[in-house]
Amino acid sequence: MNNRYLCVAVLAATALTLSAVGAPADAAPGHGRHGQLAVWTSSHTMAIWTPQLWQTLARNHVGLFVQVNDGDYRPDADSWATDIIGEANRLALPVTIWTGGNDTTSAQTQAEVDAIRTWLDADRLHAQGIVIDDEGTAQTMALVGKAMAGDQSAEQQLLSANIDPAQQCQAIAANKTLIKRAHREGLALDETAMPQSLDDLDAGTLALQDTLNATSNPPATWDANYFQAYRSDFNTDFGSAISPGLITSYYQSAHQHLGDAGELTIGVAGLAPYATLAPLVHDVRLLATLGQKTIPVFSLEQIVATYGPGAINSLAAAAHEPLATVDQPDPADLHARATYQQLAEEVAALTPQITRTRDGVPQQANKYPNTSCAPQGGPSEK
Repeated sequence: MNNRYLCVAVLAATALTLSAVGAPADAAPGHGRHGQLAVWTSSHTMAIWTPQLWQTLARNHVGLFVQVNDGDYRPDADSWATDIIGEANRLALPVTIWTGGNDTTSAQTQAEVDAIRTWLDADRLHAQGIVIDDEGTAQTMALVGKAMAGDQSAEQQLLSANIDPAQQCQAIAANKTLIKRAHREGLALDETAMPQSLDDLDAGTLALQDTLNATSNPPATWDANYFQAYRSDFNTDFGSAISPGLITSYYQSAHQHLGDAGELTIGVAGLAPYATLAPLVHDVRLLATLGQKTIPVFSLEQIVATYGPGAINSLAAAAHEPLATVDQPDPADLHARATYQQLAEEVAALTPQITRTRDGVPQQANKYPNTSCAPQGGPSEK
């Protein structure tokens, strides 16, 4: 989940000179007194789950985003996830199931949702919802990794293979159907996605998401969207100058486009700038100040390994301790966001040429917010 950003290097050949992006308006501190810490957990070993850790989680009423795969929820599975969710239910801790995604048609995602529901019912487990981890297909992320390593052919393949606005519209429609079905069955369906989706929307297009083969949001409206505003990954891409103001900027964009459904998740614990606990505590307090109610941190395993299980107490307390003022984005933060907005605009401009060369029929990039998704050209199979 961490370190899966589209680096500047991936599409550097297409970028134009950065245009200036103005700073967001000052945000008034929110009430922030009802924030709740949550943690992502994907450990398939029971070693971390000591009585001390359970006591700490229960005392602070920490929410759990528990990753599962088909080995956990297939019939008669004897999995770690069953034990963890069962104990969390016993302690009345909020549980959200965290599962794959990487599916441009939503058929596989629907099958996963159905299988998870069957498993929960069969094992008499309770979860308040399911969050789909939507970071593009496995093939796309493999190309991103190669492009980040300097492979120019992977860079070109990423552009030529993925850009397909008509297919993107099909994915949007499929996810709307998926969400409506979940709602009819009384199930909350959330998404976690790369924050560059918000840069895409700010640029008035869905082109960057199309390049990543990731599901568009909106117009597919999940119950909550947890954008991965991981300062650790931005530090890797842009240097240590990235400040907490980047979180403020992304939070404001999320709420501009998605209202209360626009949320952030932060991390990665243990990686700069979170090599020590204090900066992570600060950023949890910042989200509480901005008004976010559930504040997910990636990840439980890395929190415990880096700071010790007692750090949960500090992070949980931070969710109830708003700051006196909100951190505003500085020039380095604005530069990072402007870079991705510029990439989105450039990919949108290249879309007709790329689709005409590949399919013989040019397509226009889907715009935002006025995306009609009317049929245009013939989508290629991705």
